[in-house]
Amino acid sequence: MQHDDHIVIQKLHLMKTLYSVSLLTMLIFSGNLLYSQKSVYTFPFENEYRLPPMYSQLNMKEISTTYQTYGNIYTTEITGMGDDTVAQTSYSFISDTKVMDAVRFLEFYLEEELLDPGSDKTGKVEMSIIYFEERNRFNMGSLAGILTIGISVLCGVPVASNVTDLEVKASFSDLENQPIAVHRGVGRGKKSVSIYTMTTRKSHQKALRNALENLNTEVMSDSRLSSGLTVHKQ
Repeated sequence: MQHDDHIVIQKLHLMKTLYSVSLLTMLIFSGNLLYSQKSVYTFPFENEYRLPPMYSQLNMKEISTTYQTYGNIYTTEITGMGDDTVAQTSYSFISDTKVMDAVRFLEFYLEEELLDPGSDKTGKVEMSIIYFEERNRFNMGSLAGILTIGISVLCGVPVASNVTDLEVKASFSDLENQPIAVHRGVGRGKKSVSIYTMTTRKSHQKALRNALENLNTEVMSDSRLSSGLTVHKQ
């Protein structure tokens, strides 16, 4: 009888352990789901206050030139009444994931962190990427690959570190296009690279976040701009 009781107790302990493990697994999984719902373009900072409403735009020509994705220029002349000639210029751009990320990061920053979304505009702001450099650096994984005749490389050991440096710029002006302030932010991103993770997109995104964080510090501390900070962020 005592033996049977001992077996029952062991089963209860086992069931309790399995329940605890299952509960912990569910909590971890739920936490991962909540975390995965964050936007890719979320920043490591959050402004308590934002600048007053402004007209905003991105300098796509400068961004494209910086990333060297500039395509073709098309100029068309249109003759109207009185023989007045008007020239219209359009641009074509080469698709590039880094340019796409840069544009979305800048747009996200303008909409979510920098400007209050009111209708009474008090000025203008133009944002751009004015510097971009990407390079790979050899690391100890490169040496390990040589010493192991490539075995460590096949096992996924990083063979290099991708480094991205860039600089963002924000130019502020009044409604009459008179300059008020220009601020810049420099950022760097690093990411290990293996034969299974050859993409450099992550290091570029890190550099963008760092650059915008540095820019944001400069902008929000500028009294010429922050003097109008009267709208609390929702």
